[in-house]
Amino acid sequence: MERGRLIEMIGSFLLGGGVVAMGYELSRGPASAEGTAVAADDPAVVAEAGEGDHADPEIPSPYAAGDEDGAAQDPGEGGTEPSESEGPRPPFLQPDEQGHYQSFPPIYEGEPAAFGEAGEAQYPRHGLVTSLAVVVREQADLQSPIIGVLHAGTRVRTDAERTFGGGCEQGWNRVFPRGWICRLAGLRVEETPPPASLVVASVRPDTEAALPYEYWRVKDEMTPFFHRLPTFNEQDQADAAGSAWYAKHAREPMPTDTSKRPSDVPAVVKEYMNAGYYVTKGGEEVRMERRFLRTLRGAYARKYQLRQKESPEFRGQVVARPSDLPIYFVRRELPLMKRETEGSDVLIESGTTPERLSTHPFVDQVHIGNKVYYVDGEGLLMRGYAVGKASPLKRPPGVNSDEHWIHIDLSEQTLVAYDGDRPVFATLISTGKEPGMTPVGVHRVQTKLVAASMRDQPQEDEAYSIDDVPWTQYFSGSVALHGAFWHAGFGQVRSHGCVNLSPSDARWLFGFTDPPLPSEWHAVSPTKGTKRGSAVVVTE
Repeated sequence: MERGRLIEMIGSFLLGGGVVAMGYELSRGPASAEGTAVAADDPAVVAEAGEGDHADPEIPSPYAAGDEDGAAQDPGEGGTEPSESEGPRPPFLQPDEQGHYQSFPPIYEGEPAAFGEAGEAQYPRHGLVTSLAVVVREQADLQSPIIGVLHAGTRVRTDAERTFGGGCEQGWNRVFPRGWICRLAGLRVEETPPPASLVVASVRPDTEAALPYEYWRVKDEMTPFFHRLPTFNEQDQADAAGSAWYAKHAREPMPTDTSKRPSDVPAVVKEYMNAGYYVTKGGEEVRMERRFLRTLRGAYARKYQLRQKESPEFRGQVVARPSDLPIYFVRRELPLMKRETEGSDVLIESGTTPERLSTHPFVDQVHIGNKVYYVDGEGLLMRGYAVGKASPLKRPPGVNSDEHWIHIDLSEQTLVAYDGDRPVFATLISTGKEPGMTPVGVHRVQTKLVAASMRDQPQEDEAYSIDDVPWTQYFSGSVALHGAFWHAGFGQVRSHGCVNLSPSDARWLFGFTDPPLPSEWHAVSPTKGTKRGSAVVVTE
């Protein structure tokens, strides 16, 4: 049964839904034998990690060392006010002339140092991921928590001998720096580095860009995606079957199960996608003078039915000094008003309209009649609902003074990132459009994925199916921080619970939060020996 579960997960990758299935499994935390979800930072789980025959021994890591889960807690109460003076700041905390960051924080644990004799002795073999993706488990057992994901083409050091049992018929290999991979998932292990030619065509994410992949929007309703390059006749048949379905069912998705969809759909069709769906480009091919885009999931679509989607340009602000807060973001493009005469309640337009998503130096909040306004130093006013105020928040209990953490203000639609007691970054976000969709409370990052597909559920108003949502960080069930390239409505509620950020801001936060990813990993969850997930504090 467990073997079937693994094969089903691998199959879901190949069919295009694997990353989201894994994302949601990871976000729920490890499951007990009875299948009950357990919080990823549950003390009982942390205490249990590493016990048993397959616990990783203490080997010096060639990556930068980090704090472990067992670090003593600073209650966070009565913390000292951060000083205005400080030493040199890392590049990603140095603002440009507009106050924006100039680089991204690194997302990986650090550059590998010399592997050393201990490392060579423990991990003498060379592994290569040959399937679309494999999962890394905490122990050599399919019941063990998933702690990471590796994509096709990733190289990894492994132990010398396979460990059998735990539901994997082909055996397990321990991998550096931690965890176990079932060989059946798609791991090739040799004494010398396997040649790259063994891996099918794959695209590595660009981790130094706002968007890790190239994203394309489907333009036409019922656009067919094919298992392979189709003939002209197969394309005509697919188009006719799609048109007939749309005439009867409109945008209702057609089943992908061939036994449940109309008989006139040719077998070469993998699925149909409607306008507003998004896919990621894996390559481009030509057949009979017609160009096809190949997705990262291995499906083919005619290029003329797709349009490339660029990233929104909005970026948040580096907080150079604690006194820089509050920062006032313009959420709606409204003209600044001024009083008709001194002390008058009659307002007239000033002739100045700040650009939406910009900042403005407001200094106070005033009430005129029954309306709230923000006022700047020159007496110019803007309605309160058009402004998002990023304000400082005291570090909550349970968050250490040396931790990176995030505050999300639902009423203001702002986010502030902190290094201990010092605010370092502020931006606009888009959260759940209904109360309760984005849960209030103190959460922890449970899973970080370079990209996670969000499919088969209406995650956003404008996109029902999105391949490889960038820089995804689950922190409460299926609710995550992630980049949103399909809209630029930051500062306005619009999601079904997730915290939408501009892709650039999402990439910045992905590197800022803990835990970092081991080198070349695609996803990671906190486990024994890693930093625990950064706190995500959500307030009304």
